[in-house]
Amino acid sequence: MKDSPTNTFKKIFNEEAENYFEKLGRHFVIDESNRNYFNFLCYYFSEDIKFEEELGGSLKKGLMVFGDVGTGKSSSFNIIQNISKKYKVRHLRFMKMTANEVVTKYNETPAKDSVIRYCSKGTIYFDDLGSETIASNFGIEDIFIRILELRYNEFIEKGTKTFLTTNYTLDEIYERYGVRVFDRFKEMFNFFEIRGESRRV
Repeated sequence: MKDSPTNTFKKIFNEEAENYFEKLGRHFVIDESNRNYFNFLCYYFSEDIKFEEELGGSLKKGLMVFGDVGTGKSSSFNIIQNISKKYKVRHLRFMKMTANEVVTKYNETPAKDSVIRYCSKGTIYFDDLGSETIASNFGIEDIFIRILELRYNEFIEKGTKTFLTTNYTLDEIYERYGVRVFDRFKEMFNFFEIRGESRRV
């Protein structure tokens, strides 16, 4: 019997995850805390229609993964990026930026609007949203409000996906970025909350 897209992808993901964590001097462990998350991730990135039929998600939307510190949110996207590079899988390609890197680049660049425009185009993974400092531009500005609103427009017009990881809860996202951004998130993202103890040693 032929393997499903998800099962095939899981085998690749597990192999790359083991390699990834071995380089960090750690072991890749699947347990009750993260099993559902990795299933969710593999259904999505294998573009398995069961992601919609069984998990109730949308393959047209991006992903927002939120939850406790050290639960493997950032690592999982790093592994997906490694798979993309190794196997040259087009639909897995995305650019990675930490939220703080974006703000730092904005603060250091004279043509500040060029940073906003750059971050509003193409498939991008923003790591650690909410950890970024407030940007400086003749005052202070939370530039991710602008970036995320522009990315919403790109999603509506072109289907451009955004991936986010954050330690914020959905309530904290609402409080920091406001009702306009939060309301757009419902259209832009599949949400997954992962909880548990930190796996960092």
